[in-house]
Amino acid sequence: MRIVLAVIGAIVTALLDASVAPFVSLLGQRPDFLLVTTLAVTVTIGSESGFVWAFAGGLALDLLLAPGRPIGATVVALLLAAGIAAFVARVAGRNHVVTTIVLTFPLALLYRLALGVLIAAVAGAGAPTDLLGGGLSLAVLDTVLVIPLALLGRWAWVRWAAHDRVEW
Repeated sequence: MRIVLAVIGAIVTALLDASVAPFVSLLGQRPDFLLVTTLAVTVTIGSESGFVWAFAGGLALDLLLAPGRPIGATVVALLLAAGIAAFVARVAGRNHVVTTIVLTFPLALLYRLALGVLIAAVAGAGAPTDLLGGGLSLAVLDTVLVIPLALLGRWAWVRWAAHDRVEW
């Protein structure tokens, strides 16, 4: 059931990213709702749900933005960011909310870089020259947006997840 909820949530987030995000401008940038929710789900809920979120949401976003974005570019960039987030979360230990917040800034930059390189490679153009120009303010925006999502994800996991408990 958790996988089905991850797929549905990812598709809804991709729809929001394609339809609402272009009209939202914070700090002069449009937020990456799909990246932020993918990182929050990966670190706070679990890597399996995060990878499903990255794949399903990335594919849905690529299909929604198909003329301007090659199919699979967002999937690869999101899976790269989610994989690094899952690895660091496993190594970092217990405080998943802080880990999510700290990881969002560098992974937002990496996601932008990977997505720009993939789109340029598929389009046959040269590598993008200004990947980090607007990316710094976008990474700050994504880091601010991930705070409530990380808190909500951790609360939901603690509240409703099945936990192994010692029975006496």
